[in-house]
Amino acid sequence: MKKPYFHYWGKARAPHTAGIGEHKHHLLPWHCLDVAACGHQLVMQNRFAIADRFAALGMPDRQQAATFFAWLLCWHDIGKFSRYFQQQYRAEGLAAPHPAVRYCGRHDALGLWLWDERLSYHLKTLLRSERDQEACYSVLNRWMLLTFGHHGRPVRNMSCASAFLPEDCDAAQLFLQDISALFPTLALPAEWGEKAWRKRFSSLSWLVSAVVVLADWIGSNTCYFPYCSEAMPLAAYWQRACDQAVRAVGALPMPAEIAPFAGIQHLFPFITAPTPLQQKALHQDISPTGPQLFILEDVTGAGKTEAALILAHRLMAAGKAQGLYIGLPTTATANAMYQRMRRAWRQLYQPGSTPSLMLSHGSSHLSAEFSRSVWHPLAGGEGEVVEAEHQQGCAAWFADQRKKSLLADVGVGTLDQALMAILPFRHQNLRLLGLHNKLLICDEVHAYDSYMSTLLEKLVEAQAHSGQSVILLSATLSARQREKLIQAFQRGAHFPPQIPPPLTPADYPWFTQITQQGFSGSGRVETRKAVQRTVKIAWQHDEEECLRLIYQAITAGSCICWIRNSVEDAMRIYGRLRHTVAEEDLLLLHSRFAFCDRLAIENNALSWFGKQSPGELPARRGKVIISTQIMESSLDIDLDYMISDLAPVDLLIQRAGRLQRHVRDANGVLSDREGRQPPVLMLFAPQWSQEPAPDWLSSAMRNTSFVYRDHALLWLTQRVLQQQGEIKMPEAARLLIDAVYGDEVTVPAGLMPQADSEEGKALSERNAAVQSVINFSQGYSLAASDLWEKDTATRLAEKTVPLYLAYRREGKIVPYGEGEHPWDMSQINVRESWWKQNSHAFTLLSEAELEKWGKDNHRVNAQVIILPDNLLGCNYSSSEGLMCAEEINKF
Repeated sequence: MKKPYFHYWGKARAPHTAGIGEHKHHLLPWHCLDVAACGHQLVMQNRFAIADRFAALGMPDRQQAATFFAWLLCWHDIGKFSRYFQQQYRAEGLAAPHPAVRYCGRHDALGLWLWDERLSYHLKTLLRSERDQEACYSVLNRWMLLTFGHHGRPVRNMSCASAFLPEDCDAAQLFLQDISALFPTLALPAEWGEKAWRKRFSSLSWLVSAVVVLADWIGSNTCYFPYCSEAMPLAAYWQRACDQAVRAVGALPMPAEIAPFAGIQHLFPFITAPTPLQQKALHQDISPTGPQLFILEDVTGAGKTEAALILAHRLMAAGKAQGLYIGLPTTATANAMYQRMRRAWRQLYQPGSTPSLMLSHGSSHLSAEFSRSVWHPLAGGEGEVVEAEHQQGCAAWFADQRKKSLLADVGVGTLDQALMAILPFRHQNLRLLGLHNKLLICDEVHAYDSYMSTLLEKLVEAQAHSGQSVILLSATLSARQREKLIQAFQRGAHFPPQIPPPLTPADYPWFTQITQQGFSGSGRVETRKAVQRTVKIAWQHDEEECLRLIYQAITAGSCICWIRNSVEDAMRIYGRLRHTVAEEDLLLLHSRFAFCDRLAIENNALSWFGKQSPGELPARRGKVIISTQIMESSLDIDLDYMISDLAPVDLLIQRAGRLQRHVRDANGVLSDREGRQPPVLMLFAPQWSQEPAPDWLSSAMRNTSFVYRDHALLWLTQRVLQQQGEIKMPEAARLLIDAVYGDEVTVPAGLMPQADSEEGKALSERNAAVQSVINFSQGYSLAASDLWEKDTATRLAEKTVPLYLAYRREGKIVPYGEGEHPWDMSQINVRESWWKQNSHAFTLLSEAELEKWGKDNHRVNAQVIILPDNLLGCNYSSSEGLMCAEEINKF
């Protein structure tokens, strides 16, 4: 007679998807044993350092640890014994549906209830232990929270009795009694439950919980664990599952072996003369034990990225890290860094190894180069996995989900992906596991608002707490930001708090190193002459004069840009210019383009203003680009002349970096001698006022006043640039930043109320960030955060609405974009407030059509704009972007 638990299914195929001879469902006992077998192998092979975690928790014997972990994972899906869950799929021989049961929650919550309210009272029959019932429950309950949290977040204990019939609970209990014969050596160490152990467990539980998730995913892979609906002795199936698990876990990408550090030219063959900052990275003492913080402050072009990678490889070669993750502010900057890392990441590891380089952000699948780099194992005989020769890229196992992306050896992506490790997102534990034993490198750390800056501080603190080193890069870091990041690292590393030495304007570029010994490795660094530059500042208050300057530049055969602070202003100026400048000589770049058109515009801009080969006649002559802030950091372009709307000083420094970026002759051809007039940054700004009125900015630059809410920052920027008359790098970098962001700055009375309001908002944002971060000391549980089941975010920017451009053709909704991902290529993200104000101007799908489209294309909270076949006079243009009716009439 069949045991009762053989009447319960654990996995089932969708209707009509089973092939001939294939089982349509997988028995629940078999799925539990599949996952248990995977957990056993993960420990035995010490994948993701799980055996090391057990050793740290008092179970150094690997076989003992593997046995306990396997037994624990047998419990992970016991909530599926619920009759309510079972009636979602029906087949002959399975538990029959019953009208008395009702929904009480997902099967993970059902499992926690079953453990807490039923099975925990029978521990003496389920586990051989000398502990009394209460002590045994106290220890095991901590582990069970990890087990039932296998869907990526802790589970809430709810009243779930109505989801079970009594025979369901009995079947679960009998299954767990019977599996005890498979684990005869199972035992709980005596120290488990002691105060010191509980503290270690709380810290390590986050990493162990991530491996629980991975064991479940691996054990659910039908390539290795095909469905089986036949009953057989547990021992027979356990042996089968163990054999399958050996192959499944063996197929996972192996950590690559780190190469010894062999000098800068091994990493970067193109560097023949290291910059002073790179020399510092080559020779800095990295021998102190414990985590280390490095802050590299230097001008653009000083080789900060290469210096950071030199430090990273030295630390990795010294056994202080296994890999690295580079976090950047935007997807565009992440894509650019990925291209750079493609030339260097292999040198970090031994020849013959297969490290993975992962591009990690929401649009990584749109990168053709990354998609081409993803490789799949080749199936060999007898289930073996044979790696393709000369693999150069990323193993598909890392790339198939962003949740696993940080587990790759080397990652490049947005900072958001790393921040999600410390916030109550689903599967944050996988990201935390991915960052463990990795160096965190954060570029452009000055580029974040109060909310993200606070999250970055908490991330730095978490990395230091776990013993990992951090490298931060910036050209324009304020003293306040620098001090907060240092304090965060000291807290996490439990270093004695030390106040960093005060820096004068002359202390730039600056190399900061913090170890257990303090700031002994910190000091000023010289700058190479090639990146020393002076950009004169000129002022203009009349848009007509700015237009006249543009006409003068293109008439003289030069190229020029105007960086505007708002899309509306950029569109308006473009509309003025297109009547007098040839279409083939004029570009508009802003955020309201479909992705395919924005890519085309960016590529066009790079072909005009990029760095051509020496002697090549450039296409830049007589060209104009009108852009928003997109140009600040995401495009590597070089302009002869630049006009910029007034913006905070750090952003103006970034913008000025695109002005005469390379040495060219008078015709714009790359040369070894500069043939153009010295660079001048023309700033479009309000008239200067020593005592500005409250509407000083809004009366002159209305849209800018909405984009940069702290008008005092712009006034302080105008004041210091009026005083200096130039941006001189690196000599004036710290002076300019401290004159705007320093603690000693004074704000005029007319701007004080608004400045106070913005400071209050900044403090509120910092508090919101602090409240959002997980309290890891609570262990993997709901108590660690109040936000597990609420919306949380890595950024506090205004919500955006994803729009998709489409045509209606022959009764079908056809995407505007083309290629492998046509709907992604058709996407535009707009501010929610803009959409609410302007949605009436567009032709949209009906609610029923939109719902069907969303289901068919797996897209939620989106809108589809239907375009006419003839786009002339339409509210979308490939050269102007998305406009509402008012903008069409205005421009």
